[in-house]
Amino acid sequence: MNINSSEITPENKVRHYHNCSKPQDVNFVDLPDDILYTIFAYCNTQTLCRLCCTCSRLRDLASKDCVWTKESPNYRLMVFPGDVTCKRSPRQNSAQRRKRRIMLKDRCRIAKNWETKIVKDTQFVKHKTKLMPWARLHGQKLYVSNAVNINCYNVFNDSTVKEDVSNRISCCNYDVTKFVVNDDVLVSGFRGGSIIGFSTVSKEKKFEYNFDECGDTQAVAVYNDTVVAGYQDGSVKVINTNNDDKSGVVTINNCSNTVRNPNRVWSVATSPDGSTFTIGNAGLETNRTPVEVHDLESCRLLYSLGSGYKKGAGVLDIKYETPHIMLTCGYDTSLRLWDLRTLSCEKEWTEPFDTELSSIQSDGNNVILTGTFQYGMTRLWDKRLKDPVQMYYCGQKRSPVYCLDTDFQRLFVALDLGIHMLDFTVYNSRNKH
Repeated sequence: MNINSSEITPENKVRHYHNCSKPQDVNFVDLPDDILYTIFAYCNTQTLCRLCCTCSRLRDLASKDCVWTKESPNYRLMVFPGDVTCKRSPRQNSAQRRKRRIMLKDRCRIAKNWETKIVKDTQFVKHKTKLMPWARLHGQKLYVSNAVNINCYNVFNDSTVKEDVSNRISCCNYDVTKFVVNDDVLVSGFRGGSIIGFSTVSKEKKFEYNFDECGDTQAVAVYNDTVVAGYQDGSVKVINTNNDDKSGVVTINNCSNTVRNPNRVWSVATSPDGSTFTIGNAGLETNRTPVEVHDLESCRLLYSLGSGYKKGAGVLDIKYETPHIMLTCGYDTSLRLWDLRTLSCEKEWTEPFDTELSSIQSDGNNVILTGTFQYGMTRLWDKRLKDPVQMYYCGQKRSPVYCLDTDFQRLFVALDLGIHMLDFTVYNSRNKH
């Protein structure tokens, strides 16, 4: 059979190879790679998975990204930390870029697990008494507050978690409220108004500021050498940590009545490019909105977002996706997507169970995760849809979700009696939760 070069197609390749070989000498596994790839193009997801279970050669070939590119649009793929496609994501850092690359086949499987709730729930930290813990994932290390200490846990690729006692940070006489990890610095707020920065390498203090008159530190955000902290009395401190004394501290009074009913600050966040920071307050003043955007360099108020809020519609968490796109959630049970270029709320989602939303995580693309104030419940949202995609319960406890963090393979949820890990990399459907 003679084939002109202009007539060569994948089908002709298979036909020509078959005609030139004796049938008894042909084995499917012995076919050339390009012919097998052509055959794989006609296989659905189930067939590809079965081929991966036959032998090592077919497993290696059928697991290639080029084979799964056709199937990937059928899944709600998430942008993992360290992906090339999320270089602008505020969640990416040097530690995350060193993580191993995840194959497209595994990304499709993990996305399916998220959607169908195939997950293994493990409680790897247990508290004897009820606490209000805080947790942050930094690369493959998870930092968890436990009263006056911040413990460190190593998260391995096989989803095992082991405490690293050598990296424990012993803080002070006050309980930890919230903290952030930025490169090799951990900045924590405390009850009593303190702000302390620790080196994650040496565990030594790098700076310390005390604002006893402001009450508890309710929120912390960091950009390079600038720390933004929100307080119980409604004030916000913008601190230049290059100065040893308080000469580099700028105070923003977010409340006109700090004695009777302070409009306390619940959340703060800095933009990925360091141009702005946003304050989320308790929403107790009728002449102020709960979301205010300030210039980070001059600290002047730029925008007050939204209108028509009910009294007490405080904002509990803020998440920048880009310098111009921001997510907020809080006591009014709504999740909002803001565009700072138009100063408008582009999208709004409402929690179906009418419970407060305590925390947000996002992959910077289409996927959003929220924690709620009831039954340890978290939800998976898709920006393109009106209703939530899935919900997950941790430990079947009546606890608020104080915070959550994720690498989109595993979800870490902080409850009052411990820290749970929801592992979405599992294979066995019997682990369905």
